[in-house]
Amino acid sequence: MHDIWNPWHGCKKCSEGCQNCYMYYLDAQRGKNGADIYRTKSGFRYPLSKDRRGLYKVKSGEQLRVCMTSDFFLEEADEWRGEAWSIIRQRPDVVFFLLTKRPQRVEKCLPYDWGKGWENVFFNVSCENQKRADERIPVMLDLPFKHKGVMCAPFIG
Repeated sequence: MHDIWNPWHGCKKCSEGCQNCYMYYLDAQRGKNGADIYRTKSGFRYPLSKDRRGLYKVKSGEQLRVCMTSDFFLEEADEWRGEAWSIIRQRPDVVFFLLTKRPQRVEKCLPYDWGKGWENVFFNVSCENQKRADERIPVMLDLPFKHKGVMCAPFIG
């Protein structure tokens, strides 16, 4: 099963692929500003939440897509990222899927014990066109992740 974990919400547009961002659209429908970045209250510790029987709500082997209404490597989230890494560290049985348009920020945002990467973290860059692919993919390839990929979305040319 796949699920979403949004430890923070909101984003700053950084490239042409952000022009028609679904998060900005959905926030506007609710009278909110997608550029307002905040730590989520109920969702931040979601991967560690348990049911009444004491079992994790996110089952072993599941995949969590992280920050689907933000960017995990957003500068404005620097103060919260350490705690998010701690949660990921505590759930080696869950796959965390990270997607970013900011691969140039990744290396300085990795946790102290990262080494060559954690087995349960899949890292992808989003490339909306050839220009961004040429910029982001080489950076991604040089980063210390065990699992790497590219997402062409939104594919605008």
